[in-house]
Amino acid sequence: MDFFDLKYNPQSSIFTIGNDELLIWGHPYESLNDHINKTKLIFNQFVDSNVLKSFYEHFREQNYIKMNYETFRALLDKMVEFHDSAKISFNFQLNRLKNEDTSKILQKYDLYESIDLIEINHSYVSSLLYSSYLIDTLDLENNIIMLLCSYVIYGHHTSVKDILKEDEFVWDETDLSTNTFYLFSKYYFSKLVDDMGDLSPYQDAQKSLYKFLDKSQDPAISFFYSYLYSLLVTADVIASSRDNKNIESVKNSSKNWNNRINESIERHMEHEFYKLDYNKQSETTSLEDLLSKEEIKTITEINELRTEMLKESSYNLIKSLKSNPDNKIFYLNMPTGGGKTNTSMKLALDILRNTNINRVIYAMPFINIIEQNYDVIKVNFGLSEDKNEIRKIYSASESIFPYKSDEDKSDIIMKDSFFDYPVIFTTFVSLFNPLIKNKKRYKYSLSSIANSVVILDEIQSLPLRNWTSLYYLINELSKNYNIYFIIMSATLPEFDELKINKDVAFDYNNVHLIDNPIKYFSHTIFNRTEIKGEITELESEEPHEFLSYFENILDENFRKKYNNGLIVLNTIKISKLVYNLLKDLKEEYGFDMDLLNSTVIPSEKRKIIHKISNVADEDRYILVSTQSIEAGVDVSFDFVVRDFATLDSIEQIQGRCNRSRELNKKFNDENIKGNVYIIKIKRNNQFDHSYIYDKEEMDTKIKETGNILDQFLNYGYEHVLEYYNSVSKDLNKIQDSKEDNFVIMDRKNLGLWNTLKYSQLMDKHGIHIIQNKDKSCSFYVSNTINILIESEWLKNKTIESMSLDDLEKAYEKYEDNFIFTFNELKYLKSKHGTFIIKDNGIDGTELINFYKKLIDEVKKDFGAKKLLHKEFSSILYKFIFQVSGKDLDDLVVTQDLEKVGYFYVIPEEKIGDGDECIYSMKNGFNFDFLKTQENDVIL
Repeated sequence: MDFFDLKYNPQSSIFTIGNDELLIWGHPYESLNDHINKTKLIFNQFVDSNVLKSFYEHFREQNYIKMNYETFRALLDKMVEFHDSAKISFNFQLNRLKNEDTSKILQKYDLYESIDLIEINHSYVSSLLYSSYLIDTLDLENNIIMLLCSYVIYGHHTSVKDILKEDEFVWDETDLSTNTFYLFSKYYFSKLVDDMGDLSPYQDAQKSLYKFLDKSQDPAISFFYSYLYSLLVTADVIASSRDNKNIESVKNSSKNWNNRINESIERHMEHEFYKLDYNKQSETTSLEDLLSKEEIKTITEINELRTEMLKESSYNLIKSLKSNPDNKIFYLNMPTGGGKTNTSMKLALDILRNTNINRVIYAMPFINIIEQNYDVIKVNFGLSEDKNEIRKIYSASESIFPYKSDEDKSDIIMKDSFFDYPVIFTTFVSLFNPLIKNKKRYKYSLSSIANSVVILDEIQSLPLRNWTSLYYLINELSKNYNIYFIIMSATLPEFDELKINKDVAFDYNNVHLIDNPIKYFSHTIFNRTEIKGEITELESEEPHEFLSYFENILDENFRKKYNNGLIVLNTIKISKLVYNLLKDLKEEYGFDMDLLNSTVIPSEKRKIIHKISNVADEDRYILVSTQSIEAGVDVSFDFVVRDFATLDSIEQIQGRCNRSRELNKKFNDENIKGNVYIIKIKRNNQFDHSYIYDKEEMDTKIKETGNILDQFLNYGYEHVLEYYNSVSKDLNKIQDSKEDNFVIMDRKNLGLWNTLKYSQLMDKHGIHIIQNKDKSCSFYVSNTINILIESEWLKNKTIESMSLDDLEKAYEKYEDNFIFTFNELKYLKSKHGTFIIKDNGIDGTELINFYKKLIDEVKKDFGAKKLLHKEFSSILYKFIFQVSGKDLDDLVVTQDLEKVGYFYVIPEEKIGDGDECIYSMKNGFNFDFLKTQENDVIL
């Protein structure tokens, strides 16, 4: 007897071997067929039939396929059926799944010694089996696109495979894999080896696919391939997590997946939103309800102006949805403080009501913007986290669920990976990585963004060097996955001016929701600041001149009772220089001062923001900061100083000055304005902004900012439009020049996407939402962090001595005063927090040691380890900062810093304000500790 004498029944997952039967596992103690059926259930729960039909109809129109929809759909089901088909490998059963019955039965029939002649890696052979099925049952020449499904199977345990580049598939003719394929063809298709021949028919099919893709370069094909891959890996992972459940149980629980906005949730969101006083009159808007330009000028209350912008944008959105339903990308251009968040909620409701969309995704560039907006939207939509209606999804989002079982907690973690909530808040990185990264773990959520409305806030934060490719992908995402985008900012780039190549411009039909926005931007209510004097150049090597300039600014403003100021610098090095110089003026002028930069840990940043928000009118206060203060920090200052930057950054900082017209109320004067000063600081004979902007940004944004400010220091909205128009044209010229000289450029990424060469999208010329010039490292600060910002109300109590009931009551009453959430504190208390929580603080050293101990206890249990990591993530996040620099490896090695997960631990003895310390709780990371050269780039 040999392996070719055996018979396999796919429906029962049983091999008949002599008088014995061997059950083939999909996972330990679960039959392979059960796993396949569970995967099909989940696959069909997640798939969007409208999206699939749209792909099918497009492929039919383009003559890519010649089959009816039922056949098309059945082939996708077959893909799922075959995805793990090669797990019947006895080698896999014994050595991967530890199916001991395999060993016993094969030894009984003298087959055990031949196990190594069968391939252990199942994905490749499974994909060959599916290819064989297609060749045998389909006119593949006229339906070659369906061969992509074989590649979906091939990569479903690793990454989505390149097609035109993938030279392993079918050419990997090792005796092991080829013989295994022949053997399994006998089991599945009753084929005899003598009838099969070689692999040339499969190689010919691959060549046909390569030619087809190279010729068509149709983005829809790439989106189709990626969509199927995402669906399969999602279904496979969820089904695998149910390996201990029977098929009926999985069938009953499958409805808990693919959580979308149903009619009940939608009606509840509308009810909660429109019951708010400022939204009651905005549910429906007609043309007659809109004010004329002259009438808008007469508005004196900011809330009335916000309502008018909301009504106009809503009216134009609904008009477009009805008259041009194919237009799905909408621009919302509103002044800072114009009520963008509330308006976006209204627009999302409009789209839900007027289309078949059933998910809302808010995507933002920075975590602090998420934190700022999340609670407002959750409350105003009346949504509950406990009911899985809304969720923040980013690396440090809280994942502590005290009343859930471990299985439910694991499901929530999976749901985070799959974006499986009706309303989602996430970062640009989490939104775009599923598209541009090829690893399996990134692809889980891609299919889930289909049939959604995606609200992109502060879109100008996307990297300039990838504007062309990202604009292209956003538009193609919209078309292929039925996604409605609301792109909003006070400074919207002119993406429409960009070009596909030297001779062809983009030609997408996008809709601006506010007609002639200048009528709002130029309104007296938003005329809140004035740029004073002229742009002043300062030499950092001239401390007397440096200090004199800032002293004059402070003196001028403090005399006018402009008591709180913001100074924004481009680099940490200069921010520390200014901060230290201003210390000499504190006593004379009687002001308090803080330093804020990207290396200040989140807990300390939270304290600073709280402090700014609660500064008394008569108190003098100065914040020295890097650009980390620009977006997502809802604070206001009487005057601001900004080192030279791009116009959008300058505009962001102006939005932090007299933000809500506090000065006008304070002095009871409608004409008073906040003071803005622009400077140009030099360091080592070059302007400090040149350290943070790359050449492309210098040749576009910085150049055009200089051109505008040279002519119009107090520029207006029309000049912002001119700026972005010029930036887009400059970018086109740079790309044109590279195209002429055959230099790799962003436009090439469009072709890489269209020809399914995903791996190249990740190289240095590819698409990167975060672009670091130098090595980036994360560090954990082993210091005690206060649980409370202010603790006077505690009196003689301590957090550690409080019962959980008392702590919960205190948290509900003083929530804004807590650095840590109640769930986080409860979690730590329940895990022997007596030595972690002490003196109303969290001991960072005890915390990290305890975390390491718990991780070590579950290191062999991947699921438990992942759960523990997620539960601790939001707590550890408050102790962690990230920094870029050239000598970080030297620091780690010379100081023997311990690595825990993705971060290095700075010990308590290396934390302090002295030069001998690596980190200061007041000043952040001590770059001088590294002894960096003067010209090192410090971001």
